[in-house]
Amino acid sequence: MSGLLFSCNHESIDQSSGFINEKGNAAEFSLNAEYNLVPDSILKNFNSWYRYAYFNVPLSQDFIGLDVDSNKIDKTTFLQKLMTGVVVAFKTKVILGQPVYRLYKLNRNDESIKSTVKQLAYIEMRHLKMEGQQIPEFNFTDLNGNNYTSSSTKGKVILLKCWFIHCGACVKEFPECNTVVDEYKDRKDLLFISLASDTKDQLSTFLQSKTFKYAVVARMNDYMTNKLDINMYPTHLLVDRSGRILKVVNSVEEMKLFLKKEMKNSIN
Repeated sequence: MSGLLFSCNHESIDQSSGFINEKGNAAEFSLNAEYNLVPDSILKNFNSWYRYAYFNVPLSQDFIGLDVDSNKIDKTTFLQKLMTGVVVAFKTKVILGQPVYRLYKLNRNDESIKSTVKQLAYIEMRHLKMEGQQIPEFNFTDLNGNNYTSSSTKGKVILLKCWFIHCGACVKEFPECNTVVDEYKDRKDLLFISLASDTKDQLSTFLQSKTFKYAVVARMNDYMTNKLDINMYPTHLLVDRSGRILKVVNSVEEMKLFLKKEMKNSIN
């Protein structure tokens, strides 16, 4: 899959129609929960499974992984097994606030489910390998002339968004991005920077009709592709005060929990 360009688009997903959405979403606020799963019902077709997986089994989250025999395995091994396409993941419990994902054999010969399971696991494996690494050296200048370098941003947390104008999912999450900026507006130790592949003129024109509160840096395709090795948009990176990548996800909604945790641990 190396070198492919993906654009996340979840516009067709209806959250209210997920198989166990209400129980799954409510459980995120509980310390402990257990689910009575009916895998065959969830796997009856691709849309049913995808709605369930999207809202209940996000691979970007911290979770306790179990294999098909309920033996505990680490996240890397869990993802490797998903990448075979012969198993799928279900959320079976929440223990002290942490979800438990268990692998189940995929008995249905549904190529669309198999290929998507493999792709999602592959993407998360790429992200996992980035986490803990130093972000490549940078020297960004945003549309307003503000400069950000690897050295000048040391001591600050950075939330970095990679995007481009014609990525529908990238633009659709602007309001949520702006909400996050507003939530942390008093934190001087947090920077919101976005890297776009478009030109300065294209971005200036586009943003005349769109409100986006991140700093916007133009012509960043080379840095995103060759330095960060990004091939799916949007991609969000949380970078700590020393320049280390803490988390990589594909939506700002996924990132909110990790940002909250990092800022809670940081002294303003």
